[in-house]
Amino acid sequence: MSELSHGLLLQDQGRLEEAEACFYSVLAREPDNDFVYGRLALCQMSQPGKKRRALDTIAEAIRLRADEPFYFSVKAIVLGELHRGKEALEAAETAVRLNPEDTFALSAKANAYCAMDRWAEAEEWSRHALALDGDNAMAANILAHTLRMQGKRQLNAEAVERLLAADPEDSFAHVNAGWTALQAKDQPRAEQHFREALRLDPESDMAREGLLESFRARSWFYRAYLSYCFFMQRYTEGKQWMIFLGAFAVYQVSRKYLESLNPVYSGVLVAVWLGLVLWVWLAPGIGNFLILLDRSARLALKPAERHQGIAVGGVFIAGALATIAGLVSGYYPILLAGVGMLATTIPASLTFGNASSRGRLVFGSITVLLYMAAGIMIVLEWMHHPAPMHPLSRALGTFALVATVACTWLGNIRSLRRSSDD
Repeated sequence: MSELSHGLLLQDQGRLEEAEACFYSVLAREPDNDFVYGRLALCQMSQPGKKRRALDTIAEAIRLRADEPFYFSVKAIVLGELHRGKEALEAAETAVRLNPEDTFALSAKANAYCAMDRWAEAEEWSRHALALDGDNAMAANILAHTLRMQGKRQLNAEAVERLLAADPEDSFAHVNAGWTALQAKDQPRAEQHFREALRLDPESDMAREGLLESFRARSWFYRAYLSYCFFMQRYTEGKQWMIFLGAFAVYQVSRKYLESLNPVYSGVLVAVWLGLVLWVWLAPGIGNFLILLDRSARLALKPAERHQGIAVGGVFIAGALATIAGLVSGYYPILLAGVGMLATTIPASLTFGNASSRGRLVFGSITVLLYMAAGIMIVLEWMHHPAPMHPLSRALGTFALVATVACTWLGNIRSLRRSSDD
């Protein structure tokens, strides 16, 4: 067996690092072999942290043979994985232009629209691919995904049934089925599909993430959060910002109006608004904390997710108890300790498990600063109790409030929550 054949066999078996080594060895002897560059790019795009390398590799294949639609399709998929949707669409359109009946190119174009959250166009192009080849698994999975993202539940359920009937051993099909069940609030069935997906592909991050979501969804608190996520994911990032800003504008107008009627009404609205904001940002961390309490489910958590569960869910519960104790006793140091812990949970929820290195730096720094501010305030009030609150404590409290509110807005910037290096 030649070294190239051996590499292709390893790739088919999912032994990607070994296949990659074989392909590099072949290229050392045949530096102008565009086919090997194409297969090498496929290996790299499926490995964590190597998507940028895959982009460089497929660019070399295109340089050697610029009339091959397959290479542009691969480039489009890699760019989509890197969240560069517009560039992905350009590459996919080039592939389609080179061969309008290439179903892989049509699927790549559908995938590019997915990268931009343009679900209707993604559905359209996946249907084009399936019209030419009804057995195209990639197009069928994209179609099921886009139907779910648009809230077309009946069509999505039918598409998932077809996927499983066509290939019950397809891990991605079970992932799609799991998310369909989760959106239908059928947590046990979702868990079953995600477990099956992991059995078929133990290295599938999508299946592991889905299984964790089904574990978290055992709680009504987290199921409500998922419903919010399912609603928001129908829209592009721009439209999501319009929804956020519109809701905030309605809140501000309503608050001022209620304040003119009765300050108590305004206070109730402020409390409800803050509760909703906390719920949106803290639900994942609290969900991880609940998973930590389950002996078997906790095994699915990565270290960063465990840390998030403790820093968000654990600290939130401790902070809430300390705040209540401080209010009942009237002892400022305990009250400030509780409020300080509650304030840290927002940036902490955006630090642990954050795929963006820039985001981890920004939110991690804010978390540390809030811990320091809370510590200084506690010491100051302990030393000056029962005198009125120290001016420095007031200043630090204002800083903590502003920083926490800023995090709720900064957290909506996708570049601060998504990896740019993968």
